[in-house]
Formats: sequence, C-alpha cells, structure tokens
Amino acid sequence: MVATFAAIYYLYDPTHSQLAPKCIFHTLTGFDCPACGVQRVAHSLLHGNFVKAFFLNPFLVIAVPYLVIVAITTFVKSELIAPLRNIAQHRYVIWGYVVIFFLWWIVRNSSWWREIVSSYC
Repeated sequence: MVATFAAIYYLYDPTHSQLAPKCIFHTLTGFDCPACGVQRVAHSLLHGNFVKAFFLNPFLVIAVPYLVIVAITTFVKSELIAPLRNIAQHRYVIWGYVVIFFLWWIVRNSSWWREIVSSYC
C-alpha cells in the first residue's frame, strides 16, 4: 500500500493534479493548517528535492518522528521501550508538542513565512 501511494505521489504533482485530495480547512478558510503541504512534501521527497520538502512543511521534521514514537510506545508493550514511553508520553513533552503545533499554525500563515517559502519553492 505504501508503494502504491509512493508511485502515485511520484507520478502526480498534487499542486497540479485534480486527483489529489484538498485540505478542507484551507478550502473553507483560505489559511493553511499545520499539515497542509504533506502531499507536496511527499512528491518533493520522492523526487529528491529535500530543501523544497523542508520549506513546504518543516513541522513534519518534528511531527512524523514524534508521532511514530508515540504509536510504537502505545501499541508495543515491552519493558525495553518503557523508558522511551515515559519520555515520549510525558505530559510536558505532549504539552510542548501541542505548543509547537499551534505556534507552527500561526507562523505558517504569516506573510513573512510565505515570502521565505516562495523564495525556496
């Protein structure tokens, strides 16, 4: 299934494709949500354009690894990962993630961030 999505995002640029799902939040408000750009990031990564992928949504650098760790520590019950669970699911770490999430939401909709992105993408 991952290979299928990779092939689709390699072949079709979500920026110019009618097949790509559109963000409901962006469609309704005109603002970007924290996850907006995930499809464009996937397309850029699959084409080896890491700089463009980063500037499309740098929050993913934090979000994806953290959410993978949370999923692993939630569903894998092992004493070996208990210390990692204690860190990843600690209330201060979760609150820190939430704060970064909302800060990113504000920053990505600022005019100066749009200027930065347009110069790299």
